[in-house]
Amino acid sequence: MVSALTGKTGWRNRMNGAVFGMLMAMATVVTADETLIRRQFTAYYVQTSASEPAAKKYMQDLRADGTWADVDYTSKRRGNWPTRRHLTRLENMAAVYADPGAALFRSSELRDAIVSGLNNWVEQDYRNPNWWQGRIGVPKSMATTLMLLGDGLPDDVLKRARPILLRSKMGMTGQNKVWCAGNNVMIGLLYDEPDRIAKAVAEIWSELRVSTEAGIQPDWSFHQHGPQQQFGNYGASFAGDMIKWASILRGTDYALSGDKLEILRNYILDGVSWIIWNGRMDLSGCGRQIDQGAQGAKGRETLRQLKVMPSIDPECSDKYKAVLNRAGFNPFWRSEMAVQRRPDWYASVKMSSTRVIGAETCNSENMQGLHLGDGMLLVYRDGGEYEDIAPVWDWKRLPGTTCDQGMDDLMPKGASGSYGGSDFSGVLGTGETGMAAMVYKRKNLVARKSYFFFRDQVVCLGAGISGETDGDVYTAVEQSWLNAPVVREGRMIRHGVAVYEVLDGDAEVAYGTVDGNWEPSFTTRGDRPVSGDVFSVWINHGTSPKQAAYVYRILPTGAVDHAEEIAVVENTEKVQAVMCGRSACAVFYAAGKVRLGNRTVEVNGPCLLMFSDAGMKVADPTHSLQSLEIKMNGRTIEVKLPQGKQRGMPVEVQ
Repeated sequence: MVSALTGKTGWRNRMNGAVFGMLMAMATVVTADETLIRRQFTAYYVQTSASEPAAKKYMQDLRADGTWADVDYTSKRRGNWPTRRHLTRLENMAAVYADPGAALFRSSELRDAIVSGLNNWVEQDYRNPNWWQGRIGVPKSMATTLMLLGDGLPDDVLKRARPILLRSKMGMTGQNKVWCAGNNVMIGLLYDEPDRIAKAVAEIWSELRVSTEAGIQPDWSFHQHGPQQQFGNYGASFAGDMIKWASILRGTDYALSGDKLEILRNYILDGVSWIIWNGRMDLSGCGRQIDQGAQGAKGRETLRQLKVMPSIDPECSDKYKAVLNRAGFNPFWRSEMAVQRRPDWYASVKMSSTRVIGAETCNSENMQGLHLGDGMLLVYRDGGEYEDIAPVWDWKRLPGTTCDQGMDDLMPKGASGSYGGSDFSGVLGTGETGMAAMVYKRKNLVARKSYFFFRDQVVCLGAGISGETDGDVYTAVEQSWLNAPVVREGRMIRHGVAVYEVLDGDAEVAYGTVDGNWEPSFTTRGDRPVSGDVFSVWINHGTSPKQAAYVYRILPTGAVDHAEEIAVVENTEKVQAVMCGRSACAVFYAAGKVRLGNRTVEVNGPCLLMFSDAGMKVADPTHSLQSLEIKMNGRTIEVKLPQGKQRGMPVEVQ
């Protein structure tokens, strides 16, 4: 691929001699940059996309008309479009064609097969009703293939492909903006349009920022489709694309700047890497895409990103290698999600409010996931506890949630998602201790729910569970794969090593084979029956409960005899408070008072409050307070709370 500014003919626009002479000096740097970008583009895709055995098989199976017998070219499925496999196969073949280490490097037979496949697509111009495919997906795959063919690309194919590529107009927000801009970088390189390249690169780097709009949030979570956490969907693609373009553009005038690199570093180290456990992504980080294999695939992608980052951020290479071994608590206050990492277990809770969306459905994905953000608590040891469990899950008994079993419609409200029913939802914590709390409201059911994370256990409280319901109300303690013997000893249920102890409420336990199907949750995937052994624990509050409550704790390593002693100080509609060792945590749903050990604590408004060896912290779960007055043993402390876009952020009290 030779720049038009060099005067070469072929598949480039020609310039007249006068213009050529005037621009030669200006073009020198651009041409050098473009040459380096093309070389680094090829190297990146050869390293990440080339599979010679697959390319060889695709080449052999390609029919004379440039199609494959096992690809459905008539499909209009919006998500995971089968027809696009045609283009992704061509991408792999082109990466092998460009790989100097491959036996098929610059093979004329392979090149002819790729061109045949491209010609078929250009001639047929396969379309999908999902706008994303036409504006982003198809141009992305096609442009990548054209780039990798290099000088082996025929002029006429490039010319006829242009209308399809130009459907990827720049604009939009978040990762969609990055995808469109990335496509236009490739278009600019293919057709020698330096202005397009410069504009597109600026668009990409413009999204590498911290804001409360779509993209990276101040707590290092990621939002798209409104205020909802999207680590594993758009957030994973965002990190992958930023790393890709940083690798491809390094050493040029378009390279990633130091301040932008710092943002990318923080997002990966302080954001998405928190939710990777034993090679898998936490199910609560996967968004609507919790289809078969999702946790493993998204986990592997994040691990790949951590492996590649040192090549563009060498000064912090040790941090990328060590980050998955850390322990601690992270409150993602912008996304109303909290994560507790211990050396041998992991837990997360995901909530929602009138500010934050808990779940979405789009492209017929996640059709039963309404309650995924209603206080779902997932606890892991090996990482596979919930992997691919969707087809056999009872979606009204997601772990940690309190739900009306008579609700029939479990589908979130489209791509705009489903907000919670209350403005009370917050997280707080540091070091080994943390907490989360929400007021749950769905239809007529209301509940105060809190979660307290300590070194060796998670304590869960529920109070004020009330409402006219269509069925019994269950609080689900657990619903995971059955992977060990189950033993019940009074209020204590052992599932292998893990212990579930219901301290207030009557626990019901079930374990055995469950038959299910992927289709109800992912309707476009078709009929895919599944059977598996499931372990469940829940508390039945009855139909239309009035002021029902519960208390239970989970000890993931089963260390009952060695666990720190807990004391449930209060569990009411006004206050939920727990003490454990040297830590004391309290949720105030309104102004109130509570005795925590040798401290009497009184506050003048709703808040989350925590004492530990690290000091005292508070947070405003309603995002409405200007300040908070704390009275403790006769002393009054006035705490100024974050305002504007920082509302809800945990604050350390001096």
